[in-house]
Amino acid sequence: MIEALASMGYQIGSMALDDASEVLDVEDRWQLAMVERELRARTNRMWMLNGVTMFDPRQTFIDVTVDLGRDVTLYPGTILQGRTVIGDGCEIGPNTRLVDCVVGDDATVANSVGMEAEIGRGAEVGPFAYLEAGAAVGESARTGPFYTGRAE
Repeated sequence: MIEALASMGYQIGSMALDDASEVLDVEDRWQLAMVERELRARTNRMWMLNGVTMFDPRQTFIDVTVDLGRDVTLYPGTILQGRTVIGDGCEIGPNTRLVDCVVGDDATVANSVGMEAEIGRGAEVGPFAYLEAGAAVGESARTGPFYTGRAE
């Protein structure tokens, strides 16, 4: 392969890596899961070193596109995806999935799912709430259990 590329005019070189996991090969779902686990560990470590509390980083999933404020607490089973933004002092989880949501400072979201929703400052969502795309929970509002938020 290297000889073929060189004969086609491609520049060939080498580099030393301190961490072999930087170039892991993925050929099946098991290997993909192992690479995802490594990326998750790095992402979670970065957030924890920046003041986010995670009770179990192995059970906390944060996309690299997510933004977390200061003093955020994430409980096990939390999944934050897409362009989710979590404000300062929030408590999220356990068992909560937020996709493309905006959560205001000091809000609490427990055992709930949110899709493209907005949660106001100091609001309390859940347990077992479902926020549909476009749903909004106002500042300091409480949803109560089994709430379904719909777009206005």
